[in-house]
Amino acid sequence: VPIVPPTTYPTYNPTPNPVDVPIVPPTFPPSYPPSYPPSKSPVDVPTTPAPTPIVDTEGCNWFYWGGDEGRGTVVGENQEVPEFQDDEIIDLSAGSRHTFIIDENGLAYVSGFIESFYSYQGHHGIERGMLSEGANDFMTVNTVIDGMGSTVPSPNFIKVYAGAGAPGDSRDMHSLLIDQSGNVYTAGNNDMGQLCHGDTESRDVFQQINSLPGPAVAAAVGLDFTLILLDDGQVFGCGSNENGELGLGSDVHFTTTPDNSNGLRDIVDVSAGLNFGLYLQSIGENGGKVFGSGSNLFSQLCESTEGDPVDVPMELNVENVKSIMAGRESSYYLYENGSVQSCGRNDEGQLGDGTYVDSDKPVKVDLSKNTKIHTLGSGPSSQSVFFIADEDVVYGAGQNYRYQLGIGKIESQKFPVLVEFDDAPGRHEITKISSSGSHTVAISCLIITETPTAYPTISPTMNPSLYPTASPTEYPTENPTEMPTAYPTITPTMNPSL
Repeated sequence: VPIVPPTTYPTYNPTPNPVDVPIVPPTFPPSYPPSYPPSKSPVDVPTTPAPTPIVDTEGCNWFYWGGDEGRGTVVGENQEVPEFQDDEIIDLSAGSRHTFIIDENGLAYVSGFIESFYSYQGHHGIERGMLSEGANDFMTVNTVIDGMGSTVPSPNFIKVYAGAGAPGDSRDMHSLLIDQSGNVYTAGNNDMGQLCHGDTESRDVFQQINSLPGPAVAAAVGLDFTLILLDDGQVFGCGSNENGELGLGSDVHFTTTPDNSNGLRDIVDVSAGLNFGLYLQSIGENGGKVFGSGSNLFSQLCESTEGDPVDVPMELNVENVKSIMAGRESSYYLYENGSVQSCGRNDEGQLGDGTYVDSDKPVKVDLSKNTKIHTLGSGPSSQSVFFIADEDVVYGAGQNYRYQLGIGKIESQKFPVLVEFDDAPGRHEITKISSSGSHTVAISCLIITETPTAYPTISPTMNPSLYPTASPTEYPTENPTEMPTAYPTITPTMNPSL
């Protein structure tokens, strides 16, 4: 029997072959708003302001200027303007005729000038046999003495405080390092017990202080005394208290072990001049209080005592302070509004008020009206001071006989003058400045700017007001009779078997 094809097609609607039947979207909009989130069309995205760029820093290097012997090169020559150094570092400190840096891996390095081993007491923290009289290039602090008295490889350090002496002096000084666990190490002169080891024996190699009750977060080094700030806000002192440097009263002349009987609590920062100390207490919304003790020969504690020292911490006549900095015999106070005041010795114009007159009261540093300072820089042997504003905008004042202000000429400056950092590659920000009596160093961090995406990164494919993006089975069922069909209901004209 021959097979005869049917003369009619099936009465059901076969599933169309997508290849043969074009997909045509519905020609009417749904009669109800869809309850699913529609995909957005660019016309539906509200207009918003351009996103604010995110500014961050990475990869910090450093600058050097002033007397060259501070970095172990030619004695008597000077670097007249800031010179870029491409080492990546996390901290640095300028001492009298020497410099410490800590690199990105936590290794400490030291360079500088040693007059003679007869007077040298070990402030470099390097075994004496590895050093030489005269200039010493940067060398690694490879070993330390731990709390058990054993010589061990150096830990990873995070902060350093170089020694302070009279200008040109490289003898009776000591230095301090803090590692990433908050342990403290000291080396150098110890004739007043300033190394905090319970004796008066000087050390050529850094040795851990094993009598602190907790981890340290900061420290300060003066001529022959040491201040150590712990993470609980207590301040411990060692060394000379002859001028009240440690705030231990007139009956204590020195101490060889850490002592916190100064009554200070809730301290968040410390700073040391040559023979005095400053303490910043708990910063609130409006800043903090400042206390001071020690020598007040030049009224560096912002109050006249007729030259008598202050042997216990007294509250200073400043308030709402954000940051403190001590110079050799001057002090500086940064306020929440970005302004700065100073007091004390001013023979080199280091108060920055436009005079050479000492002041026993806080005087305003003469900066332009719209300049807001965020960081102060100086050091315990320095008669220069630096004021850091936005990014690489830095002003300096004070002593400049060795180009330690970095302005290309030698002459003390009683008004803050601009310090230019033209040598740095790319956009950068100065984050710290440390100065000694003859040279200055600064940390410079590369600025990275990222612009966040302003709009969704998924490109819309259709206007939700015209075409739903979900399949019919995903539509709401409240009005099923009004649900649009997914495909046309016309009868296909092709043979379904094809």
